[in-house]
Amino acid sequence: MTHDTLDNLSSLIDETKARSSNEAETRHKIIDFILHDVLSWPRNRVKVEDYIAPGFADYVLTKQDGSHLLFIEAKREGIYFELPIPHANGETSCFIGIAKLLTNENIKSAMTQVRSYCIDTGCEYAGITNGHEWVFFKTFEKGKRWNLQNAFVVRSLEFFRKEYTKARNSFSFTAIIDHASLPETLSTALPKDRSIYYPREKINSYSHTIKSNWLAARIRPAVNYYFGVISDEDSDFMERCYVSQREYQDTTDGMRSLIHDSISPYFEGYGVQQLDDTGKGGRLGGRLTKNLKNNIKGEVLVLFGGKGAGKSTFIKRLLHHNSPRWLLENARTCIIDLLNVPEDPAVIRDTTWTRLVAALDTEGLLQEARDQLTRHLFNDRFQVAEKQDLAGLSPKSEAYNTKLNALISSWKSDRVYCAERLVAYWKSKGRGAIVVVDNTDQYISKVQDFCFTLAQEIASTLGCVVLISMREERFYDSKIHGVLDAYQNSGFHISSPRPAEVFRKRLDYSVRLLKNENLPAPLLAGFDSKTSGATSKYFSILAREFSNDTSPLNGFLTACAHGDIRLSLDLFRAFLLSGYTNVDEMIENGHWNFQIHQVIKPVMIPDRYFYDESLSRIPNIFQLRTTRLSSHFTALRILRKLSKGLDKGSPSYFDIAELRAYFSETFGMLDDFEKNTDILLKHGFIEANNRLDEYSSSVDSIKITRYGTYMIEELAWNFTYLDLICTDCGIYDEQISNYLTEAAKEEYSLFLRGERVERVKVRLARVEEFIKYLESDESRERELYSLGMPVEEMFTAKIRATFESEKSRVLRSAKRQTLRRGI
Repeated sequence: MTHDTLDNLSSLIDETKARSSNEAETRHKIIDFILHDVLSWPRNRVKVEDYIAPGFADYVLTKQDGSHLLFIEAKREGIYFELPIPHANGETSCFIGIAKLLTNENIKSAMTQVRSYCIDTGCEYAGITNGHEWVFFKTFEKGKRWNLQNAFVVRSLEFFRKEYTKARNSFSFTAIIDHASLPETLSTALPKDRSIYYPREKINSYSHTIKSNWLAARIRPAVNYYFGVISDEDSDFMERCYVSQREYQDTTDGMRSLIHDSISPYFEGYGVQQLDDTGKGGRLGGRLTKNLKNNIKGEVLVLFGGKGAGKSTFIKRLLHHNSPRWLLENARTCIIDLLNVPEDPAVIRDTTWTRLVAALDTEGLLQEARDQLTRHLFNDRFQVAEKQDLAGLSPKSEAYNTKLNALISSWKSDRVYCAERLVAYWKSKGRGAIVVVDNTDQYISKVQDFCFTLAQEIASTLGCVVLISMREERFYDSKIHGVLDAYQNSGFHISSPRPAEVFRKRLDYSVRLLKNENLPAPLLAGFDSKTSGATSKYFSILAREFSNDTSPLNGFLTACAHGDIRLSLDLFRAFLLSGYTNVDEMIENGHWNFQIHQVIKPVMIPDRYFYDESLSRIPNIFQLRTTRLSSHFTALRILRKLSKGLDKGSPSYFDIAELRAYFSETFGMLDDFEKNTDILLKHGFIEANNRLDEYSSSVDSIKITRYGTYMIEELAWNFTYLDLICTDCGIYDEQISNYLTEAAKEEYSLFLRGERVERVKVRLARVEEFIKYLESDESRERELYSLGMPVEEMFTAKIRATFESEKSRVLRSAKRQTLRRGI
């Protein structure tokens, strides 16, 4: 409270002791001052004289969406609210039973009137005041008579002066909107800080690792190569495995619709063009060709794309491996990769110019004899030197040669000059220079700005076209926005390829190499016949799987990657090598129909027995993210809000301010909302319009992604997923936490003894208890926050239904595998 507000409050208390104002004066002089000046309620969030049949509500405090939050019935200050005698002298506030308050006719009349407005509109909270006495109460609570609850009573205006902190913490705009203070203050079931227990902390074997499958030791180098970044030197690999189809399909529940990793509205606003990869570079390839043909000098182009979208691979294929014929014959391309260059502008500049000179000097001009350099490459400076530095010296003299050698040495060390001369050399040969500055998105925004400035310097100095690649989310953090405005349509967005097509092509290519010993494949050449045959069968089975749109393996990896092909390949490599992958049975049968549980485990915990979110690429959607006022369902609620009315082919962006307001006003869980949003962004469940991949005030709108849809429609309810995450999850109930701990210990013991069926029974029982706990906690929140949703729409209803349909199948599967293995 400012000094002026405090002084005004003190004056108001003195001036109104006579209590002689009418209702209008009471409202204007006292109530408005308390609401707006003391409690900081903005006037656009307070409705006055709102008509609620059959009368008018004096004040309605509202949520951001305009719905009612708290009704206040105002009476003139001359109408006394007779209250029970204080428990102590100087008491300015207290809790009093509503039944006791109703014995006073003035209070009863006002409370009954305002409560009728609340009941008609579904508003939980109400207040009455004559300016001096204030009574706040909850108008209804399931299973309890409203008059048996307690009301919070302000005995006099002294409360707002003597107990200012309490007043602000209970009824200010910030307290009610951002921290949901009304449920805490008025509910008979107050949300309290609850202790959080983690089952994993009492499991000694939690870090136990699992061996890779038997084939992994033999094929690991080949897997890392053929399912990693395509080598710059391997043109055959690039040509046969590059995927230009840059879109992927959503096949959830058998429904086919295209979800494009396409340009966002934010980038469209900057004139960035969507790039369709035709195999010849699309619009970008055409732009490069046009620049060279028309001798357009000094232009900087930007290639945007998401994390792992394949920007570098696209560039290398377009300008190195499979260049359009005209560019191949008329361009001298230099690709400067800054991936491992330190984050130091001076080092970046020196490295860029040094590598640029090396890339331009493919004919070794700088290594030629001195006479050749002076006649051709350095002839401009040599002519000047003859008139100045070498003037008067005999070409045969020692002084002349010493001086010339020093000059040539200095010219060769001037990398910018060397680059200029080499570009001029190639131009004389009919070739224009194209310079690519790649992988700048690893740097902080300040250094990225420098990289863009460096690209401008190169373009301007050499009179060539420069292409710089950037991740979309990094662009937003950068300061080059205004600079980019100067380049009309200088940005191009490349979408990620379809993961299934990437996997299928690489699997087919590897099988082709394995079956033909005459093909150059050094990483596969050392395989013995057993390894070669087993690997060929293994890869062939998986290749067929990625031709099947309904395959759980295909669907899961496609969803998890969300356009990040680098991540998708990482997950697939883990799956290929994991000890959980049924290599023996797959090879023995020659075919395999994957079940979702056979996919989830190898991907989520490829080399561990227990799940650890900090070590897994797949997060725990039920995790408690804050120590206070946290919910197991916050992330799911965010996804559900974004998915409502979803056009699966083109999900729309949602204003994050509305989501913040909803979670703040409904649950008082703003911090929990922000931390969950951060996790959802980092893992690709949701996407910001400016492609930022972590939560900050710069994120202003978000949409659900294919991964988010997959989580809320399939993964979150799956038995195997729940089984893995439950021991890593924070638990509010110590007894349940202890049960999960002991069940995990028992399961691990059964695993060591090879008792598969009994182990699965323990897992089923453990998940059953975890679901019961989630059901109890969601029901508690449903009542506490008056969510009002039908029971069948609760998250745990879907979890329960899915589990009931899965558990018999899981047990049957365990028994079959036990018989098959002769255990």
